[in-house]
Parts: sequence; structure tokens; C-alpha cells
Amino acid sequence: MSINKKQAAIYNAYGITVKDGKLISPMGPVAPLLKEGNSKVGKKVYTFSLLPGKAGTCACDCKGCYAMTGFYNMPSVHDSLVMTTNLVNHHLAWVENAIRAQLEIIGSGEVRIHAAGDFATENMDEYAAMWHNVAHDFKSFLFWTYTKVTKFETLFDDLDNANIVKSIIPKVGINFGHCDYVINAYYTLKSLGLPVYICRCGIDKNQHCENCGVCATYKYVLFVEHSTGYKAEDDPLFGKLCEIINNQ
Repeated sequence: MSINKKQAAIYNAYGITVKDGKLISPMGPVAPLLKEGNSKVGKKVYTFSLLPGKAGTCACDCKGCYAMTGFYNMPSVHDSLVMTTNLVNHHLAWVENAIRAQLEIIGSGEVRIHAAGDFATENMDEYAAMWHNVAHDFKSFLFWTYTKVTKFETLFDDLDNANIVKSIIPKVGINFGHCDYVINAYYTLKSLGLPVYICRCGIDKNQHCENCGVCATYKYVLFVEHSTGYKAEDDPLFGKLCEIINNQ
């Protein structure tokens, strides 16, 4: 996102200095914190990420986590996540002002909080409250995220424009896996009378967050493991999974 003079003035109004196209944070120059979407989430969806895993902001190191592999292991991406995480841990007020300024500049749209990472920061209560306050104040945006931190699963329940998907589900476990795991989890949740949806991205490469909206609505969403070397289309149960997804 290139910062022009008008946008820089909005950042300045929030107390954020802009120099040479970068935000001047208490820890050095950084790019705008909300990243423009890619082909997976959709170009109109902005994302915010922190360092994943137990060494970062997650409650555990989940086997098969896409945010622990590939793109997220690139040195430049890793360094950016470390910087953002440190800013959240030690300069949260600056982070909030930078996000508010950027949302004002964008105007409206969708924000996927934690494309990588979770709420388990060093100041998790204050950090979670920040996102609640931001979502409350920017009604022209739709916010959603995922968490393994149980106490934050209801964080957005009083908001119409924000939702949290349960990453760890009672009687099921984590909400992603191979075809057999996802199918079993789906039928378990259905048997409990819970509204559950399997993300179509695992079978439809034209599907992405921008044209879906399920994670902004459902608390129980299941995902086929991806970006880890596992290829769902080669799984003997792929056909059955596709049938379930197409009949949702």
C-alpha cells in the first residue's frame, strides 16, 4: 500500500509519523500493518498477522499449521511478523492508532485478523480489547478471526460486524486436518446439532474469503489441511469430502 500525502495526513492525525512511504514506529520503520489480500483470501480482504506458534502468539505448535511453513518462513516475512508482534507486546497504543488510521483511509471492506498468529500475546487481555474496540468503531468493515484461546471465543459476540471461529472444538479437537479427520469432525458436530461448515477452499481454487463470508458468520468452520505438502485431491476420501461440501 503506497502512502500518498492525503493518507499521510490521516496517519499524522492519529499521531503516526510517515517518512519515505513507511510508518515510523517506536521500533523503527514499518509498512502499514494491514496487508492487502492475495489470491487465497481475495484482493479486497485485508489481513493482520503476528508470529505463529508457541514461540510467537499461539497457545500451541499445531502439526500441519500452514502458518508454520512456506511463505511464513521466508526471512522477510518472519522478520515482519517479529516486528509486529513486538509492537503489539510493547507499544499497543501505537499499533491501535496505526490500524485505526489505515481503516479510515481504506473506508470499508473486510479484515481477517490473524492470517497467522493468535491472541496469546504478552498483553493478551489488552490486545483482545483493542480489536473489540476497533471493530466496534468501524462498522463499515467486517472482521473475523480464529482462536485457540478459549476465553476469547466470545469476544465479538456483542458485535454484528465481527466473528470468531473456534480453532479448538470440544469433542473434536483442532478444526483442520486430512479428509478423514474433517469428515469425522463434520458428522460429530452435526450429531450435536451445531451449525458447521467445511471451507470450500480445499476443493475449489476459485473460492476465497472475499466471495465466501462463512468465517464471518459461523463459529464452527472446518478446513482441509493445506500448504503443508498434503494434497487433498490425492486422498481416497476426497470424493466423499467434495460431496459433503457441495451439499452443505
